[in-house]
Amino acid sequence: MPGKTKIEWCDYVSNPLKAKYSSPHPGLPPNRENADLGEGAEEKRGHVCVKISEGCAHCWASSMNVRLGTGLEYSLPNVRKVTPFWDGDEVGRLLKFKPKGPFKGGRSRPLVFMADMTDVFGDWVRDEWLLNLRGILAWREDVDFVLLTKRPARMKMFFLGSSVLPNVWLGVSVENRQRAEERLYPMYALARAGWKTLASYEPALGRVDWAEWSFLDWLVCGGESGNQARPMAPAWARDARDFCKRNDIPFYFKQWGEFAPVTDLLGRGMTTFKSCPVNVEAEMMVKVGRGLAGHLLDGEVWRETPGGAHG
Repeated sequence: MPGKTKIEWCDYVSNPLKAKYSSPHPGLPPNRENADLGEGAEEKRGHVCVKISEGCAHCWASSMNVRLGTGLEYSLPNVRKVTPFWDGDEVGRLLKFKPKGPFKGGRSRPLVFMADMTDVFGDWVRDEWLLNLRGILAWREDVDFVLLTKRPARMKMFFLGSSVLPNVWLGVSVENRQRAEERLYPMYALARAGWKTLASYEPALGRVDWAEWSFLDWLVCGGESGNQARPMAPAWARDARDFCKRNDIPFYFKQWGEFAPVTDLLGRGMTTFKSCPVNVEAEMMVKVGRGLAGHLLDGEVWRETPGGAHG
């Protein structure tokens, strides 16, 4: 069945798109022609994707795939080394699984994040697999689904003009003003066509002008986690929150990430830090770890979900 997840805003994740990689005999270069090398070759199964913008730089899915999947990072050269495939077993589990509540955010229905390990709108994904995916979404009317992409142009091409599925959220990841502007129009077109739309502003790496995003149905915001995390300026999160308040859009502040505002920590009684604070747009941020940084924005919890509890 789809796996329960620690991702705060959804209940399950599922990955029907997978990849396999066969390491060759010593001395042979790895490639698709060496996929069946017989004795001595080791087949590994995992996932495949390609990093395309700043938000991908420290991709947790890529790191996990290196450790527990194919052993390859997410890059264009490595796409050529693996064989993507559609996992029929996972599809069967998706069609049959019985979700068990309670569900996060006070929702009455389960929320499944589809393909959290890749971007299903990458050009290595066959159209027939996307058609299969749409069939799954339509079949499971009792489940809500989120699709997230950094390639919304292909998502628009695939969904625009087809019947709107009320249990599906079409989402885009943005990390700064440039990427938000590049990815705006396809999402606007989908919203105009009646699709529910979501923006995932995570990791937030720069200020975004949200003025033209009033069509959104949900906005999730968060800082970066992991050893190489970059800090998020509080002003960026406040801008997103205030935009949502003005436009009556549910706002979900997931986390600060590894860095927290020094003023917040001082207010909680912390006066010494292991790391030196850094200046991010005139506010001092310090690396304290995701757990200690928490998810309070100006002292409040912002975990609003469509169809669920607010605040």
